[in-house]
Amino acid sequence: MPFAMPRRFVAVVVATVAASAAALLPASAASAVGSSTTAATQVAQAQQQLDAMSVQADQAVEAYDEAQNALDGAAASAGAAKSAEAKEQILVDAAKLGVDALAAARYKGSSASPALAVFLADNPQSFLQQTEVLSQVSRYESASLTTVVNADRVLVGLQAGSNQAVSAQQSAVAKLAATKAAVDKILGKQQALLSVLQTQAARDQAAQAAVVEQAAVVRQQRTASRALTRPRLAVPPAVVRAEGPAPVVPAALSSAPSASGRLAAALKFAYAQLNKPYRFGGAGLRVYDCSGLTMRAFAAAGISLAHSAAAQQRSGRRISLSQLQPGDLVFWGNPAYHVGIYVGGGQVLDAPHTGTVVQIQGLWGRPSSAVRL
Repeated sequence: MPFAMPRRFVAVVVATVAASAAALLPASAASAVGSSTTAATQVAQAQQQLDAMSVQADQAVEAYDEAQNALDGAAASAGAAKSAEAKEQILVDAAKLGVDALAAARYKGSSASPALAVFLADNPQSFLQQTEVLSQVSRYESASLTTVVNADRVLVGLQAGSNQAVSAQQSAVAKLAATKAAVDKILGKQQALLSVLQTQAARDQAAQAAVVEQAAVVRQQRTASRALTRPRLAVPPAVVRAEGPAPVVPAALSSAPSASGRLAAALKFAYAQLNKPYRFGGAGLRVYDCSGLTMRAFAAAGISLAHSAAAQQRSGRRISLSQLQPGDLVFWGNPAYHVGIYVGGGQVLDAPHTGTVVQIQGLWGRPSSAVRL
């Protein structure tokens, strides 16, 4: 999820403080505010770049999850083919033993069947009986040879299928490695830009705090007769810090909202994961990405979902955003590159992006769709 909501909040705080202080400051102080506004503009531009990178990272993580699903499927196919191949090899070996025994018996002038032994006994029967026995022996030999030939054909087919499955698995692994490399590259840029943004925000906050402090001094000087009875202007707390504090969950949403049936179990699980770190490809129980979190939450409710936002977008029943209820899944993008769980009050619980934790925040940007499971 783009790291946009906190920055917009900072911009509102900065603009409000600047407007309030400008009326109380001399020209030099107003100039400082203007300089701070320029810095805020630069931060906003950097934020736009970060937002774009965040979307790219979400899309790359989604591709990673899809490739992992393909890898699992290829491995399962290869295992099944190998198992069938081994069983068929046993049949081929047994059939070949039978044919080899028959050939040896013919070479020695004996019989490979009880019927042929009767034919070769010291007291043979009539010509018709001999002919019938010969016919039986011929059919026996033919059946054995046919078994070997057919078994060999099946074995060859199974071997080809197994090889194809392994080849598909290797291709999936290669795709997975390339996707992961792309994710690492994008997230590296995102982290660097995030660091710059946080540093700028901290400096901007400090500058604004200084402006407010100066405004307070000016006000106290102009109203000296009432200085002892008027409270000092409070410096607003830092909204963004370099160490990135964990988000505070709104009091009204500190526990899972009421829901019926299986959704209650899914919401309870999701709330238990709050403040756990984001990691792309993560599916618990210590780290999560967006679709890994929703997959695990609904698995706790007995609902199976793929580890893929795009696949989850195709699950359940589509609903409009105006119909959202706690427990519904909300998506961004078509196909989706991000997913969160709606918890009511215009809030979603999700795993946003690298550098953040599982948290509750307001619906941001333009969600593309929602489903109810």
